[in-house]
Order: sequence, then C-alpha cells, then structure tokens
Amino acid sequence: MNASTAAPVLSASQLSVAYGGNTALSIGRLIVGEGEVLGVVGGNGAGKSTLVNALAGWSRGTPKVAGRVQLDGVEMSGLAAHERARAGLLLVPEGKLVFGQMTVDENLSVLAETQARNGRRTYDREAVFQLFPRLRERRRHLGSQLSGGERQMLGIGRALLLGPRALMLDEPSIGLAPRLVSTVLRTMRTLASDGLTILLVEQNVRAAIEVVDRLVLLERGRIVVEGSAEAMRDDPRIAQAYLGTTES
Repeated sequence: MNASTAAPVLSASQLSVAYGGNTALSIGRLIVGEGEVLGVVGGNGAGKSTLVNALAGWSRGTPKVAGRVQLDGVEMSGLAAHERARAGLLLVPEGKLVFGQMTVDENLSVLAETQARNGRRTYDREAVFQLFPRLRERRRHLGSQLSGGERQMLGIGRALLLGPRALMLDEPSIGLAPRLVSTVLRTMRTLASDGLTILLVEQNVRAAIEVVDRLVLLERGRIVVEGSAEAMRDDPRIAQAYLGTTES
C-alpha cells in the first residue's frame, strides 16, 4: 500500500525543530497512509528521533517546534504528548517503556484496554500474546529478566493496548539478534494488514526495506529522497551507503 492510494492518517507539514537557533529538523511534508508502513532511515544525527519526538509531542531539552501535525485530519500540534497518545498517536521509544519490577502479565495489565473509536482497532492481552508467542511463555517473568528482544515486544504490546491509530517505533532493532529483528519487523507487516498506520525509524536499512511500503532518507534533518521500497532498493544513495552494494 502507498500514500497515494491509502487514506492519509498521519501527516506533517512545514515541521521544524530548532535548538538555540540551530535547525535540527526541517520537513516540508510527510504523509503516512492507512495500513501503510513508512520507514525513516539515515545515519546518526540525521534527525530520525527528532522527527518522531516532534510528531509525538515529546521533547528533549527546550526546542522551538513549529509546523502542523495531523491525525485523521485533526490538528495535533497544540496538544501535549499524553493528549496525542490518547487521540491514538503513539510512540514506542528506544527506551521501550517497560517496568522492570513487574511481570510481563502485570506490564500488560496496568493499562486499560481502549474501546474502539474513530477507526481504531482494540487490542487486548490475548491479541498481544498471539502476535508475540514468546511473551506468553515469559508471562510470569519480570521485565528486568527479559532479553532486549522480549522487552521490545513487550513495549510494542503495551502500546497496542492503548488502541493506536498510528504507531511510531524508534530504532526497534537496536541490540537485537538478527532472528529477533526479523520477528519484530515482520510483526509490523501483520499490524499494517489489520489497518494500523506505522512509522518505523530504523538504522538497519537492510532489514527495514523488506517490510516497509515506502522509505524516506533523512540527512541533516531534511528529506533527501523518498520512494517505494522497491525503487529505493535500487537508489544509489541507499544501495551504496546502507545496503553495501555498488553500481555495476
């Protein structure tokens, strides 16, 4: 699915973030359609985390943020992070948001399951266990006893219980074994097939390009190229820098 055929769910226009007069992000327009997986890639310092934090209403320090963010056409820009989350715009940060002294069951029980509204699918604990069978096996273990991959699965599961309309993930593959990277990213495709809109920030371009519909390349806080996963696979800026291939 692509943004030209899918109804726009998450959009940003003229979005900018500046720290002390230095521009960290400047995005003219970004759209993610219903049931679409959009990948955002780039090197360290490219502005990937700055982008999802700005969309989610989070901030590190006191940046100057300008521009528009909309969810299903409703303005989010004036809302705090918790208000955007309540509206269905959810971010699973690199830190995972897992309570270490609670069991998997308890981590998935402290959140009230959200009633379906505004096109948002409801997820309950059983649905999370079906997506991530490993969590069912580890349901009595503390969050602190889980592996990095299991914590990532649990963080995603906690977000799903809140009934997201658009789900953003910041570097979900960091520190994970290749097998778990594949498991976590393939789950994004399963969720998208159910109609969930997903924005996936990743440094592991080789893995991400296998599951995304479209790919956006950020450099110095700006979009330098975007296109379908198939087209971007052959783009020399992606192939040479991130996929380890060279032009013949």
